[in-house]
Amino acid sequence: MELTVPYSQSHRINNKNGWEAFYTLYYGSTHWVFGLIERPDGQLYYKIHNALITLSYYVPAEHLRIVDESELTPIHSDILPQDKHIEISIDFQVLRIYEKNQLIKEFPVSTGLPNKSIDPDFIPPDTPKGDHIIQTTRPAVHMGDGTLQSDAEAYELPGVPWVSYFEPRTGVAIHGAYWHNNFGVTMSHGCVNMKPEDAKWVYRWTTPYPDGSVSDHHTSVYVV
Repeated sequence: MELTVPYSQSHRINNKNGWEAFYTLYYGSTHWVFGLIERPDGQLYYKIHNALITLSYYVPAEHLRIVDESELTPIHSDILPQDKHIEISIDFQVLRIYEKNQLIKEFPVSTGLPNKSIDPDFIPPDTPKGDHIIQTTRPAVHMGDGTLQSDAEAYELPGVPWVSYFEPRTGVAIHGAYWHNNFGVTMSHGCVNMKPEDAKWVYRWTTPYPDGSVSDHHTSVYVV
């Protein structure tokens, strides 16, 4: 499901305190919904299950909409996977879509911040350059530490929408970003941020790498 209001306060059920405020969710985020409950006051809430933190929390039902199957069908499926190509420019902060070497779309993005650390064990925040392929895609992912910190600066992003992974070692992906609107400048921890609606188009257009299949049945990604 997709959040349709500017923001929504979710709640979880605490055995001691009952219903307590949990994550604030934002417009454009997407979530796995596993049930519908009615509170004592008669208000309906959807139950979201979060795999990263292995617990459930609840959102007012009127704040979410079902993503219809028609919104998930592949785009331009008549184009062979080996004829689909994504180019991401760090200098210009754009993502370009090519079919048979012809540019068909261009989107503003925010790639990773420049790496200034000299620590060899530090995971660099810059987007890895070079040749990649779309590995897997997910419609909704919780990105973060999963530590349930109350720190406003903690890295916790529930409901990241329309995720297309292309670098398996560090989990770098193309995905929607609902937490900023500064597309065109570097902003991320390494991923390629897009407007949620743009990331959804890329999600539907890409062909992920199929396990056990021939190597050209995927969408290639080149970061320069």
